Amino acid sequence: MMTSSERSGLTEPLESVTRFFGVLMILAALVGVAFLVFSSGGTYGGLPGNVCVTQPGTEYNSSGWNTPFVTARPGHSVSIIGSVSVCADHASLGEQALGVVAALPAVLFWGGVLFMLWRIMVTARRNGPFTRRVAVAVRRLGWFIIIGSTAAAVVHLIAVDTLLTTMATITNPFPNLILVPLHLPIPLLTGAALLTFARIVTAGAAMDAEIQATI
Repeated sequence: MMTSSERSGLTEPLESVTRFFGVLMILAALVGVAFLVFSSGGTYGGLPGNVCVTQPGTEYNSSGWNTPFVTARPGHSVSIIGSVSVCADHASLGEQALGVVAALPAVLFWGGVLFMLWRIMVTARRNGPFTRRVAVAVRRLGWFIIIGSTAAAVVHLIAVDTLLTTMATITNPFPNLILVPLHLPIPLLTGAALLTFARIVTAGAAMDAEIQATI
């Protein structure tokens, strides 16, 4: 039978790393809220500000800096230094909202991952590592990483493409969705590993129950 201190040691160093990044995320969120509330100008200060977006998966050489395939709409500017970057010096509310939507999926995804990791460690400390509750928590994290990473990549790329087509005239709108698979190998492998580990924990819990029944 493991003591509470022994169970706590099982969650290290992941627990410390999760706590560190969780605190950083909370501090960043507080700073962001303070910036939204107290800033007197700029993109999120209540007045039209600057919003920029870069087209992913594109590269242009020096001869393409004035490419006819990218033309800025009125009130916007285009710069091409390798990749296409479009900026709105006085962005509309819709452009600002799209800028937030483009960045928000990654924040929500990593916040969810940190929260679910914390829940796994709390469950392991309370109930022991090889229990069905831990297996369920690990399985939930695995599916969250697989589904959440896919959804975050799709929403991010759609928001980026919408911003690009709003700010500039670009041929082949929404081509970046073909880049979604490039965002997925590591999340899919991680999620599959967690789902497999959840099965191992479930098997371990069943074996532990059998052993306890024979004692």
